[in-house]
Amino acid sequence: MKKILAHLALLSVTTFSCLFASTPDQKHISQKANFVAHVDFQSILNSKIGSHLMAEAHKQPKFAQQLKGLKTVFGLDIEKLGSATAYGSGKKDEAIVIAHGGINSLQLEGFASLNENAVLQEKGDKKLYAFPKGAFCTLGPDSVMVASNKKLLDHGLDVLSGKSPSQKNNPMLSHLAVIVEKPMAILTVQVPKVIAMQGRTISVPEAAIIKKADMMGFAIGESGSSIRVGMVMRAENDETAEHLENVLRGAASLLAMGGGLDKQLDEVLDKMATSVSREKRIVRLQLELDSDFILEKFTQEMEKKKGSQLEI
Repeated sequence: MKKILAHLALLSVTTFSCLFASTPDQKHISQKANFVAHVDFQSILNSKIGSHLMAEAHKQPKFAQQLKGLKTVFGLDIEKLGSATAYGSGKKDEAIVIAHGGINSLQLEGFASLNENAVLQEKGDKKLYAFPKGAFCTLGPDSVMVASNKKLLDHGLDVLSGKSPSQKNNPMLSHLAVIVEKPMAILTVQVPKVIAMQGRTISVPEAAIIKKADMMGFAIGESGSSIRVGMVMRAENDETAEHLENVLRGAASLLAMGGGLDKQLDEVLDKMATSVSREKRIVRLQLELDSDFILEKFTQEMEKKKGSQLEI
């Protein structure tokens, strides 16, 4: 149990620490979706951590060249990317992504048309480009829809046009907002359905929590001078929710004690604040780390990499 929450703590220092997101537009998401992820890339440049990461990247000699190459060849301006929403059933390697901003749609279509494996089809006023692995179409001058295959792309377009039903309400979004008022990255999952789709087996510690929730959500956002990570679980009933609350409170207490799991991890745990709350079937876990501490750890890791490169 301690390892589960420890991994969540590390998320705030690694994967999610540079991702920013607004709330996804549920009218654009299929009713069949079992998971939804959303990120607003442009906000990275306006955040404390994101601006630092970008400044460090610009110090690399090849970075500007790489940015120019992406823009010239694919029509992608990384520094002007807007938002992206991904959703799907949870089946491996199947998803639909809608992206806005930083995309030259005409240039992207031109590049795709040069691919001899591309199959061009039309759906209303849209041109669909299908490949052996993947398909896409432009939605506007700076927006595209990408899918794992043409069938999914067709479905995604039908959702946008209203021919197929979209999500009416994702309850996890409002519950996450209680913890993270201005989310930077969002992920919601209908747990049993995704597990069934992937045919996964879950280890005993994770199963103790995950199998008691029918829906889970994660979000991260800046709160003052800190990075806040929120996890929300919806249990099948109040009794199960109470059990989940007790399990998480126990795990949070173990985290607060540290305990020599790992020297670096213990340092993170020592700086991390945790809290657990419950409202009927909804159980919330909150983790919080100082932004300056995250930047300090990032700088240390970068210095280690530079040192190892010099040794070679």
